[in-house]
Amino acid sequence: MFDMNEVGRRISAARKEKNMTQMELADQLNISFQAVSNWERGVSMPDISKLPELAELFGMSVDELLGQPSPLISGIVSEPVEEYLKDHKVTIHEVKEAAPLLKPEQIDKVFENCETSDDLSEITDLLPFLGREVCGGLFRKCCESGDMKHAEEIAPFVGREAIDREVKRLIEAGEEIGILAAFMGKETRNETARMLYEKSGIRALGDLLPFVNRDVLNQIADVEYEKNGMRNMEHIAPFMNRDHLNQLAKKAIEKDGIKAISPIAPFLGKDILREYVKEKFL
Repeated sequence: MFDMNEVGRRISAARKEKNMTQMELADQLNISFQAVSNWERGVSMPDISKLPELAELFGMSVDELLGQPSPLISGIVSEPVEEYLKDHKVTIHEVKEAAPLLKPEQIDKVFENCETSDDLSEITDLLPFLGREVCGGLFRKCCESGDMKHAEEIAPFVGREAIDREVKRLIEAGEEIGILAAFMGKETRNETARMLYEKSGIRALGDLLPFVNRDVLNQIADVEYEKNGMRNMEHIAPFMNRDHLNQLAKKAIEKDGIKAISPIAPFLGKDILREYVKEKFL
């Protein structure tokens, strides 16, 4: 990618050679002087549509302004991106270089037409620049191929509906979802947790447990207790509301004695055991 600090220094030097203030340059380009200030401080890059104006104003080429040749940038500033792509092949390296300067629609079109390999690690740097639809396609490809490492990297840039759809599919196929549950919608997580429990029992909740609403977990725990007592409760106990877990533990002790809570003892409040000892032995 272009070095924003270097580009900013070139813009600053060229402006001073023209004996212009930041405000005067901003007025020439019909933008705010804060935008010029951000360029010169290396905080942001000029919009691609402003590059020809800047270059002409300073009496230099776009390549000279950027500090290095970029056929992709030079081509796009002179003709619509669709026209450029008809006659030119673009590499992933060129896309990475140009990404900070391209508009979202432009980078999506360029990326979809560039030569890429099956190694998704080469596009990680591009994710913040790509649109949600493009990222969604990459995310789906990773999930379908079982490449969960890259699916997790892409997930923050994907729309919630696309994530919910793919994660549901993975769960129904019996696949592990890892931290993808964190990117699901709250209602979808809760609904999926209920569905999984009804279909396959408490052990099936697995990766979802840290992300499911505690009220929902409490409801599932109540149903599980009625079905199986405390036998499988250790799977859900670490993620439950402590007070609710304590209430279930008290019911289990009253019904089956202290041994009934042994599976969940590490997750209970100390007062539960104290009360039992005090009541039975003191």
